[in-house]
Amino acid sequence: MNDKRYMAIPPGAIIPGCLPKFKIYVLSSNGRHTLWARNGNEVSTKQITMLANCGPTEVFIDLEEEIKYEQYLETYLGNILENQGSSDEQKAAIFSRVSTNVVKDSFETSLGLGTMNMDALRRTQSLVKNALIFIAESNSLQALAKMIGHDYKTYEHATKVLWFTVAFLRDNPDVLEQIEPDYQAFDEVQKKEILKQCGVGALLHDIGKAFVSPKILNKDGPLTAMEWEIMKRHPLSGLAMLLDTETPAFVKKAVLHHHEDFCGGGYPMSLEGQNITILARVLRITDVFDAMTSRRPYKEALSPMKAAQIMIGTPAENNKLEDGSGQDDRDQGMRLCFDEQLLRKFIQFLGKVSYGM
Repeated sequence: MNDKRYMAIPPGAIIPGCLPKFKIYVLSSNGRHTLWARNGNEVSTKQITMLANCGPTEVFIDLEEEIKYEQYLETYLGNILENQGSSDEQKAAIFSRVSTNVVKDSFETSLGLGTMNMDALRRTQSLVKNALIFIAESNSLQALAKMIGHDYKTYEHATKVLWFTVAFLRDNPDVLEQIEPDYQAFDEVQKKEILKQCGVGALLHDIGKAFVSPKILNKDGPLTAMEWEIMKRHPLSGLAMLLDTETPAFVKKAVLHHHEDFCGGGYPMSLEGQNITILARVLRITDVFDAMTSRRPYKEALSPMKAAQIMIGTPAENNKLEDGSGQDDRDQGMRLCFDEQLLRKFIQFLGKVSYGM
């Protein structure tokens, strides 16, 4: 009896000459896993083309090879995202998988050190660099739209905040000018570096949550006063973890300020208005938008339109949820959190991406 277990991978993840020495299987008509290639590293472009013509959306490798496969995806992510034979949906799924692993490892290794692990930071920068390549393709944002409504998990949330933030800033160079006044005078390499660092800040904005108990992070109901005080420390913890790195000052400030409210009353410093760094004001918007459009144990995901209405302050009585109930009490007064000008730009951006606005 064959008790071997398999994991599915998209054919678009196979880069000829790069895949480790995995055996690759296809699912036959009788439901059995049939050997397709004895050595993934020897698969040719011709074989990949023939496989694509056959139409399978998945091939399989031995589940025991999962760790090697994850390392391969991260190493060759740029090549995979540039692969013309793979769909944008497959690329987005692969990027999300790699990003989730990078953020998870960043949390876990940094928790043990008490500071940001340098290898994790390097991997984060490499990941964002590859994200910029993919986001430059207009169709990639349509693939991103399909991630709306997924479960809210810290690592996946960081990935989506990265996408929203970088894509929004790329679409609004005037905002990048506020982050870096000399932005327009920069050459393309320098401009991409600024955008990359903004992406690093987006991906690591919640890194301080590495010091918050999973019981608090994953709690279904409201936090107690003590739990809330612990939660409010995570921006300060995030700053502490980045202090000794070469991360730009505007990124460190964004991590510290990303829960400050534009009209005051946020944490950890109760800043308001222009005293909050511009990247943090962007993160405040993208962070909340993704949280509201994600499924949580205590709350169903809102549609992008419903989330936007609540964020701009549409009266609760005009904001009925799908089950006919009014909006959550935790959403009241949310418009006070955001820089109104930036929020309007973000909503315009969502309209361009066709999120059903």
